[in-house]
Amino acid sequence: MQQSNKEIYRSQTDDIDLRALFNSLVVRKFLIAGLTGFVTVLAILYALNLTPTYQVSSSFTSPSTASIATINKLDLTEETKESVFSAFLTQLSSKGFQKIAFVEGDYLTQFNADNAPIDDVDAFITGTVKSVKVKGPNLKNNDLTELPYILSMQGNNPEAMSQYLNELVAMANSKIINELVELIEKKISIRLEEISLERRLLITKAKNKRLNEIGVLTEAAKTARSLGISENNFKRMTGNQFNSNQIAISLGDNTIIPNLYLYGEIALLKKIQILESRSSDKFFIPALIAIDIEKIKLESEVVAMNSVSAMKISQVALIPKNPIKPNKRMIILLAFIVSFIMSILLALIMGAVRPDEKTTA
Repeated sequence: MQQSNKEIYRSQTDDIDLRALFNSLVVRKFLIAGLTGFVTVLAILYALNLTPTYQVSSSFTSPSTASIATINKLDLTEETKESVFSAFLTQLSSKGFQKIAFVEGDYLTQFNADNAPIDDVDAFITGTVKSVKVKGPNLKNNDLTELPYILSMQGNNPEAMSQYLNELVAMANSKIINELVELIEKKISIRLEEISLERRLLITKAKNKRLNEIGVLTEAAKTARSLGISENNFKRMTGNQFNSNQIAISLGDNTIIPNLYLYGEIALLKKIQILESRSSDKFFIPALIAIDIEKIKLESEVVAMNSVSAMKISQVALIPKNPIKPNKRMIILLAFIVSFIMSILLALIMGAVRPDEKTTA
């Protein structure tokens, strides 16, 4: 019986306490509403004055097969999609190159739209391009794939950032292509020098061969004159016998017939005359044909790569509509919830420290 009375008393006490707490909150409702509203208004003003941060991004993939084929069409280079794209990514990621693009594009004025004084221009540029990031897809075995790479930048000037990123991509692409053009032109120049040297060596070799032949024929003509062989003597052969002015010659498979017997002095002198009057030996060098064709092809080749690119654009950098931060709605909502809870706690504490007569009645 005694235990039941205690439970009834405890229940009545809890009801009284809850009623008192509720009455305390009702009495101080203006405090709660005022404090909550005040903090919320401050949060709204704070959020409205925050500088929004935007993120601009561009995406691209490795170059097309046609571009690589154009680069390698002269067989002077052995570039691949991976090698060209890697060079492009390296150039694009270079902070030094990003600064050069920033300065050459006169983006200092665009990113400092308020014309605020800049004490350290280099530090300003470094801080601006610091947010430029190149992020690739998850690769396996470090192989480049057709998945896009992302170039992004964060800041408070979306128009300037989008223009800067697009120009940065274009400049990096142009630089890589120009380097390839310079490399190909250099290799063409080297190959033309090699061809010129090969031609001179072949012509010199042919000339020396002709001069040697003239020397041999001259000696043969002298010998034929001394032996009285003015013409070849085969027509005077009778069976296997030669006259007294002839020398027996075995016509076996391994026998080389001397020119003096094969031609005679008259024919030898005529051949010497023809060889000496030859103006050029290049028409008698078969190897020159292939070399000259290659030379003409290289000299007529125009290294134009207007249609060649070190990458393929998937998405140009567009001006974003909404900032990525701050989340003004979230800031205001949190300020409202927190201030509301804190004002309730404050009202309860005030009710406990200084209970009002109306709340205890």
